[in-house]
Amino acid sequence: MRPLAIVMAAMLCSAPVFAADPDEIAPPHVYQAVRQVAQDVELIREVMGKPKLEAPAWIVDHAEPRHVFYQAQTLFRQVGRLAQQMTGEESVLPPFPMGEIEPQHVLRVVQAAQERVERVRDELGISYRAELPTLEPDRQPRDVFRETVQAIRQLNLMLDRPIQPRDVYGRLELAAAYVAGALTEDEANPIYGTRPPFDPGKVPSDVYRRVLECLGLAQEIGRQHGIAVLRLNLRRELRRRDIEPSDVYLLATTLLAEVAYLTLTLDAKDVDLPPIERPKHIFPSHVFQMAGMLQDELARLEAQLQM
Repeated sequence: MRPLAIVMAAMLCSAPVFAADPDEIAPPHVYQAVRQVAQDVELIREVMGKPKLEAPAWIVDHAEPRHVFYQAQTLFRQVGRLAQQMTGEESVLPPFPMGEIEPQHVLRVVQAAQERVERVRDELGISYRAELPTLEPDRQPRDVFRETVQAIRQLNLMLDRPIQPRDVYGRLELAAAYVAGALTEDEANPIYGTRPPFDPGKVPSDVYRRVLECLGLAQEIGRQHGIAVLRLNLRRELRRRDIEPSDVYLLATTLLAEVAYLTLTLDAKDVDLPPIERPKHIFPSHVFQMAGMLQDELARLEAQLQM
């Protein structure tokens, strides 16, 4: 379940030039690359006549490279969807790196996304490009995280097939498998959480709040074990009502980053996805139900670790 391989993607000839030594790549370089993607996406948005993102950015006080990496993967997926929409070309996500995630790993994924942005520009006949953003030496992973999320949200407004509840369901399903692995002692007898009854009529904002609660649980467990967790202004997010499936997906991806790392440090077992047949049609109420199962697992894990 946990990918191990690294693909050493080639530096893109049109991308910013960075230090030859990957170990010298730092968050400012990644921030510069994300800003380049965002600016080129803006050029494409103008040509397509799509709406401009108005939603305020998340307020993030701290992030680790692993948090940024998971969102960079989402950026790649969204750019890949746009490229497929425009050119018919399929995109293959670069494999997950082995070991601790560092800025160089994030940068490779962002550069792969940039390559696909340029293919869309070429397809649309956009011969001009945005000016290379200035390298800002004080930028931190939290800044990269915030800008990556904003770029993803803008891309979602440009897709014929934006993020759907089914996509969010998959993120939570995988997170539930990770946490189940931490609850399991014998892989032949995996332990999953209890799935609450189906509650029809839920909307994305309901799912968002429940995922926020799951994130709070995961982060509290992480803090108790000395893990540096993402510091997101949860209070403001709990008050939001202008929630789209893409917002829930981004939050679920953040939660997945937390539980994947947490359960890895706990030496969790590798278990399959929850043995639940996926509904043919997935609506917010189904996602809410899966988030409830994950919430139960996290509560069990917190209690188990305190014994």
